[in-house]
This record gives sequence, structure tokens and C-alpha cells, in this order.
Amino acid sequence: MASVTFLGTGNFLAPGRYWNSFVIDRTVLVEPSPTALPHLRRSGLAVADLDAVVISHFHPDHTFGWPFLLLEIIRTRAADRPLYIVGPPNLEGFLADMMALGSVSGIVADAQRRFDMRYVEVDGMWQEAGPVRFRAVEVDHVPHLRCFGYLFDRDGHTIGYSGDTRPCPGLEELAGASDVLVLECNGPHPPPVTHMDLDSVGALRDRFPGVPFVLTHLGEGIDATDLADVVIPDDFETLTL
Repeated sequence: MASVTFLGTGNFLAPGRYWNSFVIDRTVLVEPSPTALPHLRRSGLAVADLDAVVISHFHPDHTFGWPFLLLEIIRTRAADRPLYIVGPPNLEGFLADMMALGSVSGIVADAQRRFDMRYVEVDGMWQEAGPVRFRAVEVDHVPHLRCFGYLFDRDGHTIGYSGDTRPCPGLEELAGASDVLVLECNGPHPPPVTHMDLDSVGALRDRFPGVPFVLTHLGEGIDATDLADVVIPDDFETLTL
């Protein structure tokens, strides 16, 4: 079992919830959302304690907290402790472009001089990022951007995470390999379908009745009380999964 602290559980528009982001066992940050840093502080979690930062895809609600995290790394982290940044192909280039767009490329140069930062591009196999063992599974979200869900091995217990997805073979693979699945549920969405809604969550529930679901990336008014073994956490809530 693992502790999972939800720094936010909302979708792109964050309607009454902050942007989706969570931390596994106080050491693995999944999605550096725009509010990840202040919410780490609010939850009593230190950037200096992180082993890895994991990104599912390059949309801004999943990545735009990175510059502020990097500043906190420079301010607080021990120089001899590696930090692994895990994500899709061209991960390092995308994050460098983000920093350049914000006119803070010097922060990256400073961090790379002073700290052991290791970028790990996903390859679909079981991989290791320091003490973190994971496998990325590609899912269908939007046609112009690659998006990945993840399987995290925590001492033989597998926590799955869907990333942003619609129903697809990759999501089926994730659900089938998970002991518990952190699953997006954006809610009704205009065509083309790029996210899960309650009907698609319910259909997945029927196919994988033994896998508990924890919903995140939530749209407004999502109510899963009619679905068995489905939990909706609050922002800043910690669950044992």
C-alpha cells in the first residue's frame, strides 16, 4: 500500500478544484501543475524530499508549475541527491523551451551546474528512475500530442494512473495491470471526445470490477456515488491506496 496526497483534483478549467496533481509516498510528484509548489508546502511536503517528478503529457495544466519547482530545487535541495524527471519523448527539450519562453533559461543552467538532474524519457517498458520503478502506457487523448498513463510499482503493489485519456486500448491495459487506478473523469465534453465521463468510467468499472478507482482531473458536478468501489478525493486529501 502507498500514501497518495492529492494536491489538486480538477481539470483544465479547475472548477472549484485545483489542477490535478498528486504525490506518492511523499517522494514522487505526478504532474507539476501550476499550483504544485504552494500545495506541496500546504500539505507539508518538501521539494527537497522528492525522488522523481512525473509528467503524463505537455498540456499546461500538467506542466506549468515546473519553473517554480525548479527554483525551489535550487533553493532547498542537496546538490548530491539526484532528481529524476520522467515524461514523454523530448521531455528535456519541452521543459527547456518553457523556461526560454518565460525568459528564465538561466534557472535551468544554474540548476544543471549545481544539481544532478536526470531526464528519463518513457519507452513503454518497465523502467527505473532512481528508486522509482514504473512503466508508461500510451493512451489516446488528443491527436496532435502523445499522452501516457503510468503503472507505479510500490513494493509489489501497482498504482495505475490514466493521465488524460478517452476510452482506448492503453487505458484497458492500465486498468488490467493495476491494483488501484487513479482515473481521470473530466465529465461531458464537446466532440471530439478527448476525456472520460461518468458513463465511460462506469463501462470501465464493469470490465474491471476488482480494481478500485480513484477519480481525478474532475469537471464540475461529477458524482460517482452510484458507481461501486469508486472514490473522489478532496484537494489536499491523503488516501492509502
